[in-house]
Amino acid sequence: MRFVICLILMLCVCTVSADILFQDDFESGKVDNKKWMPQGTWVIEDNGDGHDVLGEKVLAVQSSEIGLSVDAFPEEFDYYADFKTVSAGLTGFVFHAQDANNVYMHQVSTAGSAHTPQHIRWHRKVGGGYTVDAKPFDDKVNRDQNVWYRVKFEVRKDYKFKVYLGDVGVEDDELTLVSEWTDAQKSFEKGKIGIRMSGGERAQYDNIVVSSAGFDIFSVEPNGKLTLTWGNLKRK
Repeated sequence: MRFVICLILMLCVCTVSADILFQDDFESGKVDNKKWMPQGTWVIEDNGDGHDVLGEKVLAVQSSEIGLSVDAFPEEFDYYADFKTVSAGLTGFVFHAQDANNVYMHQVSTAGSAHTPQHIRWHRKVGGGYTVDAKPFDDKVNRDQNVWYRVKFEVRKDYKFKVYLGDVGVEDDELTLVSEWTDAQKSFEKGKIGIRMSGGERAQYDNIVVSSAGFDIFSVEPNGKLTLTWGNLKRK
């Protein structure tokens, strides 16, 4: 009987873990080259903002162009990150990258941006050339520079993207849908994730998590009840 209980518990844990495809909280104090192929300036800095959810370390990226994950991801997934724009009011998130010249690159544009602040700037980069479709935040709420926020991108196999924003530390039901976009060209089916910064742009990041599409990383109920919070992810 004890063996059966242990086996059930192991199966529950495996079920949950399988739905977390990637995570990095940068608490090791250095960029993990088993997870990332950084470009330009990627450094780990002390968290000077006092948010407990951020832990002691955060990733700072400046003028890096496109740094990618080591591994590729499937057609559908959800991408979470905590971020703060530090200068130039822009931060770029990369999806379905084939290489640095063929990617989706979607920017969150906050106050401080010279390029359509308070927008999601949807990009395709094909053969090294960008096209952009800038859309203002649907909720008409302004986001500030030098303030931490949480972002969630939903990436789906019908080439549709949704992006949600909220305060750092909030769960899914407190995130607000701020923009949607569909790539009518159907450019990239799957690929790597990453971060893109350029010129004078600088931002900080923490708690990057990629999960399977629709998976609730905060509270799930497989065969037994298991609550999974950002704090749990940082301690794993």
